[in-house]
Amino acid sequence: MVKFKRVVVLDTVIFYPEHRKILNQVADEVLEYPSSLPEGLEKQFSEQPELFANTKCYTELGAGNTPLQLLMNRVAGAEVIISCWTNIPDEILRLNPQLKLVIFWTHEKEHRINVDLAHELGIVVKNIPDYGTEAVAEVVFAGMWQLLMRNYASVSSVRSEDEVKNALVNDVFSRIRLLPENEKNTRLGKFGHHFHKLGQVKFDFAKKDLAQLIPERMIEGKFIGLLNVDETDKAVMAFRTFGVVVDVKTINDFTLASTYKFLAENEVIYFDSQNVNEIEVKMMQVMFPEKLVDVRMLPTSGYEFNDKVFGVIGLGRIGQLVARTAKSLGFEVVYYSKMRDEKNEEKLGIKYVELNELARISDVVSLHVPAHKADNVIDKRFIDEMKMGALFINTADGNAVDQQALTERMVRGEIHGFLDVYPGLPRKDVLGLPMIDKSDWKLHKALANCVLAYRAGWKTQESIRVKTYKLLGQMSAFLSNK
Repeated sequence: MVKFKRVVVLDTVIFYPEHRKILNQVADEVLEYPSSLPEGLEKQFSEQPELFANTKCYTELGAGNTPLQLLMNRVAGAEVIISCWTNIPDEILRLNPQLKLVIFWTHEKEHRINVDLAHELGIVVKNIPDYGTEAVAEVVFAGMWQLLMRNYASVSSVRSEDEVKNALVNDVFSRIRLLPENEKNTRLGKFGHHFHKLGQVKFDFAKKDLAQLIPERMIEGKFIGLLNVDETDKAVMAFRTFGVVVDVKTINDFTLASTYKFLAENEVIYFDSQNVNEIEVKMMQVMFPEKLVDVRMLPTSGYEFNDKVFGVIGLGRIGQLVARTAKSLGFEVVYYSKMRDEKNEEKLGIKYVELNELARISDVVSLHVPAHKADNVIDKRFIDEMKMGALFINTADGNAVDQQALTERMVRGEIHGFLDVYPGLPRKDVLGLPMIDKSDWKLHKALANCVLAYRAGWKTQESIRVKTYKLLGQMSAFLSNK
């Protein structure tokens, strides 16, 4: 089999053990570096945040200061360079005639390499689009449900179908996607994605298993059991919208083998303590303490979807999936995009509206524009037009939003935001919140009614697996074509 002689990885690319086997099949030698960014980048941001004010990605400044000689030494003799956030200067392309292929382990490449020069020199440049479409679409709704619990909580002891649905779906998202854990770390200034970029996060599968290194998973395909729970029709429909396998059981005889099969095979089991004997609850708790949940103990919300408008901005792959999901959940869905898409309007059952009309009528707004290509599309006028009590979700690009204007309305409690991206790091100064001094940058309890995560959209076991397989597929395809 034809192989690449030398492959150089400039950033912390996550290779599962299954990926390593393929990597070793396509390359004679693999050299890996945890990061090409300078170690002082984090300190630099802390001490001089104004330097980052006009950068679209905070790593740009560090990448621009990376010594050329360092990169030259690292990529010497490479036929393939794999990067993510390390820029590839023109000199690297010109002075490495053996270089055949550059792959960016991310969804974009144009701002990190001179694509035209690479083409002139016969160097193929690739990146990894659409690997996280489903993961990002899921986290939109994981964040939405968290916002409902904080801002539209219900305290009723008698629960409607909507309240049962909201309690169950929110808990499944919380347990499996782990968004609350991401937010907790974000508010404490522990930016896992940031440390990953700096090469400070270790993914050593020889010492830890996948669940320890990357505990976040998608809820799609997971098995959930509902035991003696009433009013579950809407919950079942919602779960099936997300591809969750739901097993609904009414069980009176807990001695049957089928009962134990149900308990053993489902990842999480929700039961109603008013419909299950106390002795049988204790029996289940002894055997399955980590998977057993009393639905009566869960927070919930009476927020209904079928009288609400869900506005989607940007109708690319993720925007389409979010629109389809929102429609299936019962929302009326409207969208805005630079190019009207009448084919998908009919296919998805959605309606096109102008941008400020979307702001005015939407109860939920979710942003899905291409990164670095829609700066300030959500401007102060749009934010001022939004409904009182509306939910605003941004998993796309922090630079696409007038963050100051958004923060002002979030501080007043007029808009409830789920933010996963920012015009910089998720810090008080970046959000436009007051600070006592430079050391007072951690969010802690600020904007407590909002969900402030950081790059939770891309990070799941499933999306990372696909992402690296796509990278290896591009390497294999190149060899096959040659």
